This record gives sequence, C-alpha cells and structure tokens, in this order.
Amino acid sequence: MLSRTVPAKVAQHLRAEAGFGCAVCGCPILEYHHIVPWAERKHYDVNDMVALCRNHHQELGKQSKKVSYTAKQSPFNIRHKKYKGYLVTNKENQALLLGSTRFVGFTHAVSYYGVPLFGYQVVDGEIRLSCFIPREDFFPEIEVVENNLSAMIDGFWDIEFKSNYVKFRRKKGEVFLTLDFRKDDVEVRGRFEIAGREFIFSPSCCDFGGPRIKNATLHGQPGATAVGYGQNGLRLLRPNYGMRIPRPAFVWT
Repeated sequence: MLSRTVPAKVAQHLRAEAGFGCAVCGCPILEYHHIVPWAERKHYDVNDMVALCRNHHQELGKQSKKVSYTAKQSPFNIRHKKYKGYLVTNKENQALLLGSTRFVGFTHAVSYYGVPLFGYQVVDGEIRLSCFIPREDFFPEIEVVENNLSAMIDGFWDIEFKSNYVKFRRKKGEVFLTLDFRKDDVEVRGRFEIAGREFIFSPSCCDFGGPRIKNATLHGQPGATAVGYGQNGLRLLRPNYGMRIPRPAFVWT
C-alpha cells in the first residue's frame, strides 16, 4: 500500500521541473498536486503531478486537469529564469555563524574586494541577512538582501526551501549553500568558488579562499567588516546592465 508521503526522489524531480517554485506563481513553499487524483489512481507518477504552492494547489484541484497540465508545461520560474523567496527569522537569532566562526555586531562578516559577501543588520529586533555569491561574470548567482532571496536556477540540481531554511545543491549529495534560521544563530554552510578561490563554511572550519578561521567568535560594530578579502585600496565594481559593456572592474579608491 502506497504511503501518502511523496517520495523524496519524486519531490525533487517535481521541484526541478518547476524551477523550484510553484508552477503558477513561483512561490518556493511547495506542495505536490496529483493532476490525476489520488482517489482515481493511487500513484506518484511525475507525469501526472505538479509542484504548486498551497493556494494554487487548492485552486487547481477544483479546475480541469488541462489547467494543471498547462501550468506544468510552462512553469513560472522556468519562464522567468529566476527563483525568489523570503526567509523568516524567529527574533531569537543572535548572530551570524559562518561554518564554525561566529560573527557578532559586524554589518559585513566577509567582503571580497570591498563587495560584501555575507552580513546582517538587526531591524526591529530581527536579523536581516545579506548574501552575495557571484557567477563567473560577477552577476549574482545567489543574492539575499535583508532576507529577500533571489537566485538563478540554471546549474542547480535542487533547491529545498522552508520559510526559515534553504539548501542549494549542484548535484545529489553535494551541498552548495545552506542558510538556516532555525537555531540561535543564523547558520551558513557551503562550499563554492569566487574567481577561482574556494570558500568553505563547514562545522569544523571557515575557509576564505586561503585564510582559515576555526571555532572563533568575532565581535565588532555596525558598519564594520570582519574579514576583508583582497588588496587595500582596490575595489571591485559589480557589473550592471547600465554599463555599455556589462563586466566587473577593479578600481583604486
């Protein structure tokens, strides 16, 4: 007898197919809709299921199967080539934990040639996380601005999202980045490259593309940067589409 719990393999397939969000609106908090109803046929056939948010799950469940199949064939995130969500804090979060190192008070925990990579500020007693992980061309692959998350969906095998947690995987069994608001500190774990240098945030270390910190707590002030990677006076300008030729540039300040 089949369980009513959707198998993990099926759920991952449906998430990826829909660009990791609701096929109708892109919302990252998902349920899995049986287009061919469970009462009609007990199954987990990915051809007859689609990833939807709760609202659209209820809405499409009342409409013809054709509406669900149309959404499945042209998901919102696939059309827009982007993933969005909002990470919810619990007002108990105290600081930012990158791997094994705790950052308290700093606006910017880590920067790369003056560009903030990870940081936070406290607004109305709640942590607002900021994060920037660039692609090779230094346009953002993952970016969080005060808990508002956006990401390019190309290149990810899975994105698993809860309201206070998100995990990015390049391939099965390999974690690219995890942002976790469920504990006392906002925890960041991951392994990624920036300009050919590997950054590793794990329970045993915090590796900034060479320099490494283990099991430390760093205290600072708002506006300050804890770890600045790069050369004094040399700043990276992020590319933008207002440039005649959009590309990153280094400038002396």
